[in-house]
Amino acid sequence: MMIRTAKIYILVTILAMGICFPVIPALANPNISPTKVKPVTINLTGTIHKIAVEGTCYQLAADNGKKYELMGKFPKIDGTRVNISGVLSTDVVTICQVGQPIRVNTVRVIK
Repeated sequence: MMIRTAKIYILVTILAMGICFPVIPALANPNISPTKVKPVTINLTGTIHKIAVEGTCYQLAADNGKKYELMGKFPKIDGTRVNISGVLSTDVVTICQVGQPIRVNTVRVIK
């Protein structure tokens, strides 16, 4: 019984070391800092849709076939065709969850 317990203990220790080992070099060198990714501005053309989810949410159905949840200042009129310049937000979780969140920088309405 004791040998069996020792084998399990050794196995668990080896697994724990395998999980922690990639982290150890970063902890040992204080000069290593996490890499910060510079946000990339993208330009999209599409149609704004008003969606009745959790109150009101606005989605851009882009011409590239993807859906984006609009954040920031933009015309809140259903069916408006726009060119939008903005930054994809990968660090947020939204209530609406109707597409990839995008922080709108500029908007041009297409007439």
